[in-house]
Amino acid sequence: MNGFDRGRAFQLFEQALGLGDSTRTLFLRDQCGDDVSLRREVEALLLAATADGAPTSVLLNPTERSIENLVGEQFGHFRLVEFIGEGGMGVVYRAERIDGILQTVAIKLIGNELARTGQERFKRETQLLARLEHPAIARLIDAGVEQGRAWIALEFVPGRPIDTYCDDEMMPMRSRVRLLAELAGAVAAAHRMLVVHRDIKPANVLVNAEGSPKLIDFGIAAALEDATTAHTQTADIGRLFTPHYAAPEQVSGEPITVATDVFGLGALGYRLLTGQTLYPEARGAIGYLLAITQREVDAPSRAAQNAADPHTAKQLRGDLDAILRKALERDPVRRYSSAAEMQADLRRYLDDVPVVARPPSVAVRAGKFVRRNFVAVSLATVFSVGLMAAGIAYVLQARNAAEAREMAARRGEFLEELLKSANPRGGKHEVTVAKLLDESANKIGGLVEKEPLVGASLLGLVAESNMGLGRYPEGLASSTREIEILRANRGNALDLAEALSIRGELLIAGGHDLDAQAPLREALALVEHRGATKQLAAALEGLAKAEQNLGHEAQAELLYKREIEVYRNSGEDFGGKVGFPLSGLATLRYDQGRYAESAAYMEKALKIERSKFPADHPDLLDAEYNYAVTLEQSHQAPQAEPVFRQLLASYRRILGRDHSETYSAQQGLAHDLLSQKRYQEAADEALPAAQGLSRTLGDDDSWTLTAWGVYGISACLAGHGDAGLEALRRVAVIRAKQPIENHWRTMVTDVQIGTCLIASRRFAEAEPLLLGAVAALERERGVHNDHTQAGYRALRDLYANSGRQLESDVWQKKILDGG
Repeated sequence: MNGFDRGRAFQLFEQALGLGDSTRTLFLRDQCGDDVSLRREVEALLLAATADGAPTSVLLNPTERSIENLVGEQFGHFRLVEFIGEGGMGVVYRAERIDGILQTVAIKLIGNELARTGQERFKRETQLLARLEHPAIARLIDAGVEQGRAWIALEFVPGRPIDTYCDDEMMPMRSRVRLLAELAGAVAAAHRMLVVHRDIKPANVLVNAEGSPKLIDFGIAAALEDATTAHTQTADIGRLFTPHYAAPEQVSGEPITVATDVFGLGALGYRLLTGQTLYPEARGAIGYLLAITQREVDAPSRAAQNAADPHTAKQLRGDLDAILRKALERDPVRRYSSAAEMQADLRRYLDDVPVVARPPSVAVRAGKFVRRNFVAVSLATVFSVGLMAAGIAYVLQARNAAEAREMAARRGEFLEELLKSANPRGGKHEVTVAKLLDESANKIGGLVEKEPLVGASLLGLVAESNMGLGRYPEGLASSTREIEILRANRGNALDLAEALSIRGELLIAGGHDLDAQAPLREALALVEHRGATKQLAAALEGLAKAEQNLGHEAQAELLYKREIEVYRNSGEDFGGKVGFPLSGLATLRYDQGRYAESAAYMEKALKIERSKFPADHPDLLDAEYNYAVTLEQSHQAPQAEPVFRQLLASYRRILGRDHSETYSAQQGLAHDLLSQKRYQEAADEALPAAQGLSRTLGDDDSWTLTAWGVYGISACLAGHGDAGLEALRRVAVIRAKQPIENHWRTMVTDVQIGTCLIASRRFAEAEPLLLGAVAALERERGVHNDHTQAGYRALRDLYANSGRQLESDVWQKKILDGG
């Protein structure tokens, strides 16, 4: 806080507005005295209110201004086709993709003054926003800066603003509350990714024809503000709040936290449930600024009563009054500590159980019990039993609610402090998410001693976030501590299972499949008979991946098929995750050389994931990668090349250039170029991919070894035999130490080494190596397998080049395509 009374500053500002310049100067001198900070604040407010220049004056005194017609212009992969509207940060167009993929998006074009500075930060922040995943959040699909102008492509949502939708459809109170709870869940999901929306209002929530809400522009305001250099009080007042929905701290220039979005949800709920906005009498930004900083919000039921709507007022009295008033506290500390906590209270209201926004009286609890159990209560024969059961149930319910509330509160406080630490007003600049996570992991240590389970929960959040950033060792460190704390303090079995599954994922991602088996099997045992579909599917998926990577193909197949059954029998909608085991089976069949089955599984997986995931979602990109591999394997390498290139561009944009998945995509492109016999180009792509994977995953990871293999054979065939042979022999040494089930992979490397030796005309060395490798591949993979076929071609060429044509013909006959 600054060293002055902000409320006093706004009072003086309101009084000074109506004074002339000379009188105003005398007034400020008299009222502020020697308080320089107070006078500077009032003068900044006056400057904002009276400035002539855009954009501040546009917000404070809106006027008509011409809109630039950009229909037909191209931004990234998109062409603008229709002007939609204008927002606080720029103009919005409907746009269509022009690179052969059918996709409609909303393109938001940002004012030039935002794009000229901080472009790198803008790109980094939008990469993080692109990872937000929730059914009620419109996905950020793409972003860029072209010709000095920043643009953002968002999922196009054909729908109506939520207030218009609710009023047009005459939705009942409980249906409106249900929509609000769904939005609170979306906001909570974004907060877990360390992203704050800060502009929650009806225009930013669209409801489609099916009645599903979508929150748009999520986090964009934060990314854009950080991308600018203007942080003066004037700029803040002129740009960063929407009257009737902004929190007090947005108006007064205090740090923005998760509590800011809680206020926004409360203000949106106020409009939906009462039909009124906050301070409806306030006119414009200045009127709202004065109202929100000096007066409490009217109780929702009173607002409805004042609007001559006694029926609505009656419905609001009690729980809904309490929930909205808690969300709309002027002091952020007194609000719900998180959007998740507010969502939990809204759900309690819908379930007719006591809310935590106010301590429930005995009469309230009894009334709710009667509504939930009307038939039982009406039966005199079980009346006393019903009361006893209700009493026991309530005690348990209250205890669990208190624990859940405390957990949510502490997590919310932690995230709030984390976000505050990145605020540029605190003197920190260019704070990365990685730095925030490292700082947070250190801070949790002190919390663990006092509240171990809360600390464990936060460590899990840090571990998962690090995994998303490709920081696997850091993620494992937090995961280890989380699991230790949960064990020592008898944590919930489902929480422990989830933590173990995440640990397994981290180990697999880091190339430690053998180590991943134990935590994943323990997770599976914990949830086996608990009906916890989410945790069970996660454990099965992780264990199947580990088994597949270790060469235990039969076990992996059983696990994938069981995961499919779990999803099928649950009756719940798990979105694109349902496609994961199908993708796993597709890659399994590919490794086995059963290409038609692989393609069938891939087609099913891709259909599900394309329908459930937005374009450029990382999980969808993984499925598209597998599809590209299938194209290449089907002798359509030229057709697969543009798919690989587009995927690589998407991975670089979303995950960054130095992410393991980006390097894996680059390796895929290199392999496709190798298939097209463009050997030098393949080597040029494969080398940086292999080096990057060695750096991020380690030298013994399967993806790393594959990349070095592609580089080695490409380099040999491009005329760089020594470099290629060195890389391949290094791969062979590492593969020889792997489990016996992966023996065939060692034989694949031997085929590559033999091919390299043939290119160097070292036939005597190549012959025994190739004969042994081909025999093993025939036995373990079959004669139709691509790797076996590559061995046949190498032996054909060896004998043809050494003048042994009859032997060459023998191997030629084994080649299926005659190539």
